[in-house]
Amino acid sequence: MVLAVIVTEAVSRYLGELRSEPDPLLAEMEAQGAREGIPIVVPETGALLHVLALASGARRVLEVGTAIGVSTLYLARALPDDGTIVSFEIDPERHAAARGYLERAGLLDRADLRLQDAREGLSELDGSFDLAFIDGVKAQYGDYFDSLLPRLRSGAVLAVDNVLMSGTVAENRSDGSWGEEQIAKARVFNQRVLGHPDLIGTLTPVGDGVLIAVRR
Repeated sequence: MVLAVIVTEAVSRYLGELRSEPDPLLAEMEAQGAREGIPIVVPETGALLHVLALASGARRVLEVGTAIGVSTLYLARALPDDGTIVSFEIDPERHAAARGYLERAGLLDRADLRLQDAREGLSELDGSFDLAFIDGVKAQYGDYFDSLLPRLRSGAVLAVDNVLMSGTVAENRSDGSWGEEQIAKARVFNQRVLGHPDLIGTLTPVGDGVLIAVRR
């Protein structure tokens, strides 16, 4: 799925100009994502995740939707040596690709990659987490949220990707890529998270829309 630009073309170009050249491994991952149509975080979203993990001093991170590991890499690189990111993926080929990339990055010891539906796997986790990132099946965002919120400590950060769906969520109409039912569910989800009594949050137009919240 090709995502429309939410910000203006000028802003998008400017952000691209500001970005440092990605290292060879990240560039290879981005090339695979573009070549095979794999949904990966855009550079601005990846950088935001990296900054959030650093700013929160995260040691235990939870991710729903590994894909080939681009967002996982951004987060793992922000963790201390004894940090861990638990990441769920349901596609065997993408799961294997992520494992290979993280091994080449020297970060596999920080990554607990699970080939499992997060709706099942989240219930099996022990302990609390410092940061969670949701980027899995969009129709299941509510299920992920219900399972992971109790596992976030007070002060933990929650980040959710694709909450604007190429701007269609704000316009409340389909663009042919995102359907009306998807858009309606996204609007309900955004309102629910931002209005949740246990969270303080905001929605940003970074990438395809990133919702960020902190657990009270």
